[in-house]
Amino acid sequence: MEDTPLLRKGVNRVALRLFEHNEKAYKSAVQMMEQYGKAAIVHPTGTGKSYIAFKLIEDNPEKVVIWLSPSEYIFKTQLESLKKNDPDFPLANVHFYTYAKLMCCTQAQLDEIAAQKPAYIILDEFHRAGAECWGESTVALLKLCPDAKLLGLTATNIRYLDNNRDMAEELFDSRVASEMTLGEAVVRGVLRALTYGGAADRCQKVTASASAVEAG
Repeated sequence: MEDTPLLRKGVNRVALRLFEHNEKAYKSAVQMMEQYGKAAIVHPTGTGKSYIAFKLIEDNPEKVVIWLSPSEYIFKTQLESLKKNDPDFPLANVHFYTYAKLMCCTQAQLDEIAAQKPAYIILDEFHRAGAECWGESTVALLKLCPDAKLLGLTATNIRYLDNNRDMAEELFDSRVASEMTLGEAVVRGVLRALTYGGAADRCQKVTASASAVEAG
């Protein structure tokens, strides 16, 4: 599933037009960030969460955005999807880092990243920031950027194998702008119900992609 572009009058590029569920989540997140400085979105994989972040970037072209993600592969895949819709989407104000990259940063390097004075920090798959090896440096960067508004995206905010830690509570003070379960997504027609064979094929693709990431 992909959100779609909409041609703006008098502009030589398209503007993102979000699906209804993402548009509602986006508006709620923006309002929550304005009020509390942070907002989390918990939607299943495949519902287009990354487009919510891209919409935030599009609506704030003059503001610096730091995008944190578990891997370059995930971010590259998201960009490829975006570029199919809009090859000229403006990303000059976006600075991308992996959580692992932050872990390897010295204090001076973290200070340098924070010196970019981001208006927004996007925590993609934010439950992963709870990992012992990644969490400390991520929290350190957030403390260095107290004025940055936080937008979190994940399919699950609970770290089930880590004493059921709720990362929405830890990182966003339980400010969840939108939450959708997998069952709800299927019932609402946001995601198609998977047949056994389709699920098996999908699992194989996910496993292959994960293996490629680990090998890299």
